[in-house]
Amino acid sequence: MTIPSFVAIDVETTLNGNEDIGLAHPMHPDNRVVAFGIHHGVRHVAGYDQEMFEHSLRLAAPEAIFCGHNISFDLMYLYKTSTDLKYQLQRHRIWDTQLAEYILSAQQTKFSSLDELSVKYGLPVKDDTIKKYFQAGLGSEKIPAEELLPYLQQDIANTRAIAVLQYEQAVKQNQLTLIMSQMEALHATTEMMFNGLHIDHDRLNKYTVEVVDEYVEVKIKLEDLVTYDGLVEDINSPKQWSQFFFGGIKKVKVKEEVGVYKNGNTKYKLVEKKVAIPPFIKYVPDPDKVSEKTGQISVDDSVLNDMLRHTFDPKAIAIINALLKYRELSKQLSTYVQGLSKHTIGEFIHGKLNHTSTVTGRLSSTSPNLQNISNNPIKQIFNSRFNDGLIVEVDFNQLEVVALAHVTRDKQLIADISKGIDIHSALYKDMFGRMPTKEERKPFKSRTFQLIYGAGAKAISKQAGCSLEEAKKFIDVFYTRYPDVAKWHKDFAIRTELESLYQLDDDGFREKVKTFVFQTETGRKFCFREYFSDSTWSPRTYNFSPTELKNYPIQGLATGDIVPMMLGIIFRKLVGRDDVKMVNTIHDSLMFDVDKDSAVNFILEITDILKDTHKYFEKIFKAPLALKLNAGASYGLNWFDMKEM
Repeated sequence: MTIPSFVAIDVETTLNGNEDIGLAHPMHPDNRVVAFGIHHGVRHVAGYDQEMFEHSLRLAAPEAIFCGHNISFDLMYLYKTSTDLKYQLQRHRIWDTQLAEYILSAQQTKFSSLDELSVKYGLPVKDDTIKKYFQAGLGSEKIPAEELLPYLQQDIANTRAIAVLQYEQAVKQNQLTLIMSQMEALHATTEMMFNGLHIDHDRLNKYTVEVVDEYVEVKIKLEDLVTYDGLVEDINSPKQWSQFFFGGIKKVKVKEEVGVYKNGNTKYKLVEKKVAIPPFIKYVPDPDKVSEKTGQISVDDSVLNDMLRHTFDPKAIAIINALLKYRELSKQLSTYVQGLSKHTIGEFIHGKLNHTSTVTGRLSSTSPNLQNISNNPIKQIFNSRFNDGLIVEVDFNQLEVVALAHVTRDKQLIADISKGIDIHSALYKDMFGRMPTKEERKPFKSRTFQLIYGAGAKAISKQAGCSLEEAKKFIDVFYTRYPDVAKWHKDFAIRTELESLYQLDDDGFREKVKTFVFQTETGRKFCFREYFSDSTWSPRTYNFSPTELKNYPIQGLATGDIVPMMLGIIFRKLVGRDDVKMVNTIHDSLMFDVDKDSAVNFILEITDILKDTHKYFEKIFKAPLALKLNAGASYGLNWFDMKEM
């Protein structure tokens, strides 16, 4: 086995950010690199001299791989230090020991620390003295050089040693190709985080006023509707709302006469009494919405919407709608308006894209979560950094449906997708004997995806708002139309039972539950473990989760393998371009900030690249995809007002 030339890099920085964005946030204008570290194997440099660091970087061979632990953090600091340094680093492949460990462990080791990996691979653990400085909020510039530099040297030495050992393990586990593809994706998301999304502050301020005004209006209206007789004193209290709608026992304190004072005045005492509150509405809740511990009925949005479907009382309808609107505006204020404002740095939000947080390899977004905004009006605050530039979003069509067809090799599903048949409408017709209207198709479509995501009849019934019998019928219809999907689900569950094993814990004792490790054609591993089960459908104490078995291989291929692979491909094609900025990825879509003069050609270029996904997949993973993928694009002056091409 030939081990490539690994060059470890690490930086020590200031801590001048804030609690909202993070003290050490690379893009905070008051943060900078204090000390630079680089380890070529034989020689290493750890010091304050940037020129010496850059000189050492240039000595690295073109095929060298730059490695680091949570390397995105270091790269962003170095990108900010120098544009030339940025392009020099981007020309090289990278290896993040945190991401590599995550993949090698079948996504079981999430956000591992360098110390944890040092212990695992038998390397010395650093002195805790330096950590105490950081925990006290003191940046590297306040740490004596005689303490900081040895700490930095140990970091780069351990990182390089771990990278070499991980590389050897990746080859043995047949995961090297996947890991290198993921590292290219990490290059892409680092670029996205560095670029950030541009904020229109004027629009943000205007939108904030609009939301606050509407929030106050709805709050007053809701309070006027329900605060009579003190039944709902706090409109933010789930307990009080539950008592209001469904009745219950409320404890109240009342003044009770207990005697007379010597001066003749009446003597009172506050006494707690229980008062029965009659239900405001006739409604039979889902048993799952009733707390076993307290007996309190949930009044979450799904319950409120279901209540709307089962009442004709105009006052009840008015209260429920007002409560739903109040909650929506409360979330709009706290999560979006205030939440996003806290993460603004100058004219940008530099969110964090995480590669090591999910069980399937799918990327997540935090600080703030820019994948969970959906079609919210707050998206109008995100516009282009270029004059009259455009926000461009491209996304795969039916990516997870294609992934399901590929994994299960269902002939009918492959034929339907190849012929351009809308599978949701086809399933609706199979179920109800006619094609759906546009209004009927949209909610019905969610059932298909719920089944693909691993939901059973009960879950589909809840989420779709249909009866359990109708949900069961839908599953029968789906499996009848796509029998190879049904067969794959059944066969994979059987295989799991047959090939699962009892593993040993850290103390050498056999675990109570069995584990099944499954490796896909891309090299990704999934670790399935039994759960304690008290369900009525199985007499066994422990069972594997049917949802996980159905979902993980599909989601893992679609958004864990294919999307990151294409992120890396696109990143390589855009390195060095100033007219296009990669800015975000949302599950199966990619976002770009594009100069107006380049927009039309870029949209054609990027959709063509995504349409060749099957070629890249076969070239990289040496396995053909069952279907070609199509992609669509939309564009606009902001992220909310978008038009489809």
